[in-house]
Amino acid sequence: MDVELRHLRVLIAVDEERSFTAAADRLRMSQAAVSRALAALEHEVGTALMHRTTRRVEPTEAGTALAGTARRVLGELDRALADLRGEPSVIRFGYAWAALGAHTTPVLRAWNRAHPDSPMRLVRINSRDAGLVDGRVDLAVLRHPLDRTDLEGEVVGLERRVVAMPVDHPLAERDGVGLVELVPFVVAVDRRAGTTTPALWQAVGADVPPMTDTADVEEWLDLIAAGEAVGVTSEATAHHYPRPGVVFAPITDAPPMEVRLAWHRNHRHPAVGRVARAIRAALAEPSAPTP
Repeated sequence: MDVELRHLRVLIAVDEERSFTAAADRLRMSQAAVSRALAALEHEVGTALMHRTTRRVEPTEAGTALAGTARRVLGELDRALADLRGEPSVIRFGYAWAALGAHTTPVLRAWNRAHPDSPMRLVRINSRDAGLVDGRVDLAVLRHPLDRTDLEGEVVGLERRVVAMPVDHPLAERDGVGLVELVPFVVAVDRRAGTTTPALWQAVGADVPPMTDTADVEEWLDLIAAGEAVGVTSEATAHHYPRPGVVFAPITDAPPMEVRLAWHRNHRHPAVGRVARAIRAALAEPSAPTP
């Protein structure tokens, strides 16, 4: 099979841009050259990788899978070449909502000072796997159990759950709030990447409150600040996203949230062990009070 690196780079560009024109601009190629390269790759693998319409380009199931593999293969190649050249090899560290909360900046600064050859860069991707499956990141911090066989991870710490409320909410002055006290209020959730489900209330024998969907953490915070909902999240969110008009209080009867460092099973980054130790040590330190 005569698959070249340029074929993979074209596939990634088209997958991310969803446009042959934009992919061509990004790669500094002609649109015709991009189209030919993708067609050649499809011929080599024997299946369509993109659905083409007059308005948009969408990956097929095979295209999505191959694009993820291509990102990881090219990432490992770039890392190997950087090592040979003595250049820094960036670790792409994914997260969906709040990275490491109050510990994010200290961990990044300490790591990058100690490891100038492999600096860590944050990448926010609002998906359940934070970009691991499609190869957009090398490692990721997740706050839910791994539910895919192609991912691995280890628990590096625990965090409290907190409730986010508008500043004029009836419970806003409380030092702690129980889950049952939230039942009368609409709870904003992110079903794609969030961690709040009806199971939280069911575990304490409470009714499940009404829920409304939001697209990501920014929309979640906007809805709460506007007084239309409350939200349940990790304490890391309170530190990572302070927002005027929103206050946070600990939830007194919810179990702590497990914080996982995760990676792709077939593409374990060589720095996994060192990164896990750095995060575990940071999360063991007491954080500042929740704003």
